[in-house]
Amino acid sequence: MERFSHLILLTDETEQLSTCRHAKAAGIDVEQCSLATFTQQRQYKGILAGYQFSSETSLKKGFSAKLLSVSRQVPLFLFQAERQLIDPNRALFAGLRGVIYNDEKPEHIKIALQTMMSGQLYYGRKVMSDALDALFQLREQSNRRIKLPSLLTDQEQRISMLIAEGARNKEIAEQLQISANTVKVHVSAIFKKTHSRNRTELVRWLQEASN
Repeated sequence: MERFSHLILLTDETEQLSTCRHAKAAGIDVEQCSLATFTQQRQYKGILAGYQFSSETSLKKGFSAKLLSVSRQVPLFLFQAERQLIDPNRALFAGLRGVIYNDEKPEHIKIALQTMMSGQLYYGRKVMSDALDALFQLREQSNRRIKLPSLLTDQEQRISMLIAEGARNKEIAEQLQISANTVKVHVSAIFKKTHSRNRTELVRWLQEASN
């Protein structure tokens, strides 16, 4: 589990945000800056980024171009989000670390920030339960040897199913008796073929492809 040492809140506002104050109160090393300033950085290791919600970040029609560019660079969550515009299930499967809504109490915001800084996801029980159900369905389908679309090679299908079961690259390499570098190459090819940016999105793709 990756722990983060620094929090960056991406916003166009110049005044200090309430979320920034809550982070400082929780003892988190935090700063806020514009997206333009952030994209000039060269080092993202240990950084968790929060993206301030706006109407263009609504997930009902998918990511905006700006949000996509940030999510490719650094682990990301949304804050000050409007409940009616952000579906947490879609946010999870889109690879976001969590969603903090604009009507949440200060103590809940602090807990959310501390949770995500520790490397955990921040979602409600039902959202996580639905995600686990999707994983269990994939595992059952794997056990029944349901064949995935020919888009993936046999080896890529085996690796995809192991990923869906939660296996990391090292574990996959040991089980399939191949090198970790070979697994990495296969995973990269799988992501490219399925248009997935991360393992969560791949699980969603596998679920839809197997139905």
